[in-house]
Amino acid sequence: MTDNIAGLSSSFVTEVARKAFASSSNYEKVRQGYPEDAVRLFLQNLRLLDDSTACKKKVLELGSGTGKFTRVMLEIVNKQNVTVIASDPLEEMCKEFKHHQPDTEIIQCAAERIDLLDASIDVVIASQCFHWFANSAALEEIHRVLVNDGFFGMIWAIPDFSVPWLARLWEFLAPLYKEKSIVLPFDEKWADVFSSTRRRLFSDLEGNLDFRLNFPKKGFDEAYQLFASVSFIASANESTKRSFQQLFYKVMREEFEDKGVNFEQVPFKIYLYWCNKINQQN
Repeated sequence: MTDNIAGLSSSFVTEVARKAFASSSNYEKVRQGYPEDAVRLFLQNLRLLDDSTACKKKVLELGSGTGKFTRVMLEIVNKQNVTVIASDPLEEMCKEFKHHQPDTEIIQCAAERIDLLDASIDVVIASQCFHWFANSAALEEIHRVLVNDGFFGMIWAIPDFSVPWLARLWEFLAPLYKEKSIVLPFDEKWADVFSSTRRRLFSDLEGNLDFRLNFPKKGFDEAYQLFASVSFIASANESTKRSFQQLFYKVMREEFEDKGVNFEQVPFKIYLYWCNKINQQN
């Protein structure tokens, strides 16, 4: 299949996502990466590191963005018989991805309408994006393109909002997510979609929450750019953006500057989940 960067823009992409991720180059600059040890365990549980070259495996990465996860994955599977196809519903993200990963195929499509054949993919991965398409239509499509007993894996790197200074920021952010019904993996209801489909599509979710990432930042301004790229701030009106900016610098002054504490990094928690396709009898 040839690259489909100029493909039809998906009607499934919300206006929030379009506004938030309009600047793909900024996303690439300010967003965190992924720790190799967590990604390696993730890929092991998706059966991509079995040291077998007898059978080529094909991976579809949904919502690949600029390729931050893709690059780590490719480094780990570089000696395996694995082919990776990336995808993203936004044209600008696809272009930015090709800038960084010119040798990796990418198609422009939404999770609810995947431009691939039935049973053509061994593993589907959603990195930092399943909350955008946690719906029955997407799960049906993922199920359709997976081979029998294929794997579906989800990974997130999210600021550790149990840390006191981050908890203060989450008090501001949480209502914005709730307003748009976006559920993140630390919400106990995030996986309800798997049981709300008209038929059971996947096995019970397995997971691992043992990994952390300390994302280095040189100062308050650089850290602010990270949080300003969060979808519901980046897409917000100017009043909301100003309010968040004021809160951010207030928190940083009170939690670090006033206490004489050095600020060097943003702590993240890594969420890993995976499951198998359940084969349906006709």
